[in-house]
Amino acid sequence: MSFYERLEPLLTERKLSQKDLAVIAGVKPPSVFEWKNDKTMPRADTAIKIADYFNISVKWLVLGEKDAEFTQNERNLLSFFRQLDSRDQVDVLGIVEMKLENAKKGDILSNSANA
Repeated sequence: MSFYERLEPLLTERKLSQKDLAVIAGVKPPSVFEWKNDKTMPRADTAIKIADYFNISVKWLVLGEKDAEFTQNERNLLSFFRQLDSRDQVDVLGIVEMKLENAKKGDILSNSANA
């Protein structure tokens, strides 16, 4: 399966045209036509823009290789996280670490109560 063949269902699902894809990717429409006809591949920075827009793996988009599978919640979390500035990202990481520590403490307490 080619680069464009992997991309086409995403375009169809979102009712996007080749012109829309050109805008998303920051290229001229003839570039998209060349991708569709397997004449060229997008540059790395362009592939990253496209993958980010569709919230998919660059590795899968370009090479067809799967990364780890993510649930919809995991994809949403990553998408939201990327929208935060670096300070807020650090805050979110702190909250997650705290939640994990509390979960571990809860497991330890419940295991000692069952012993």
